[in-house]
Amino acid sequence: MFNMKKFLVRIWQELESDEVKKHLLLAGELTANCENCRHLGIDFFKETVCQQCGTDFKYIGIREKSNKAEELFAIKRIKEKRPDLVVVDCEDIQRAFGKSKARDLLGL
Repeated sequence: MFNMKKFLVRIWQELESDEVKKHLLLAGELTANCENCRHLGIDFFKETVCQQCGTDFKYIGIREKSNKAEELFAIKRIKEKRPDLVVVDCEDIQRAFGKSKARDLLGL
């Protein structure tokens, strides 16, 4: 039987920033926080719902790593243990949230 190797590849997709923020986990080394209510200390390998606000998690962003190899390793671990989560780039998310805040402040 033929065995094909799998690899990770970035794919850009349009998402609504409010929807992502509501269902986003922002992961560090060991725990994450809920971007909807800012609850801290979430075990992102186990928790599917925020214990504080009840939000179901659909997306996960990884806080900046010191190098790309560490970031890739973290993404692979998350995809193995939580294939239900969509990994999003934190820089893209922060940029989108910043634009959204600016629009809100300017009333656009």
